[in-house]
Amino acid sequence: MHGTRTTAKILVGAAVAALTGCVAVDTPPTAPAPAPVAETVRPGQDVAPQIVEGPALDALEAALPAPPPSATPRATPPPDTRRREAAPARPAAPRAESVPPRPERPRPETRPLPELPAEPAELPRNAPVSRTDVCDLGERFGGWAPDSDPSRICHGAYGP
Repeated sequence: MHGTRTTAKILVGAAVAALTGCVAVDTPPTAPAPAPVAETVRPGQDVAPQIVEGPALDALEAALPAPPPSATPRATPPPDTRRREAAPARPAAPRAESVPPRPERPRPETRPLPELPAEPAELPRNAPVSRTDVCDLGERFGGWAPDSDPSRICHGAYGP
């Protein structure tokens, strides 16, 4: 019963939300909008890009010494350096005869396995833990009171 009511409420809410967006209507303007006023024509402005060098260039030019006249870069390289020189030949890979052989690595030593005794050693035997020891641990370290519910459940499950 509650499932169908919840579903119906959700569907009605979604329908109302959808309809409010679809039904909204703008009211028509009451008076026609005024025509934009034509501005007076101003004299044409130079629209060519204007490159302005900032003060950084001036600071760099003032800080650096003037280069000697021979160090000024040329627009075109001199005619004799125009041709590209061939890259120097790379040395060939060393031949197998010229490479000394690698020294042999010694093999790792194998250690002999320790000998195990034929019979396993006797482990010291402590007194067997009884099931009531579990309940005593709960009373001692768990903070159980001797007559508490956890203590009674433990003694009922593991014995007195």
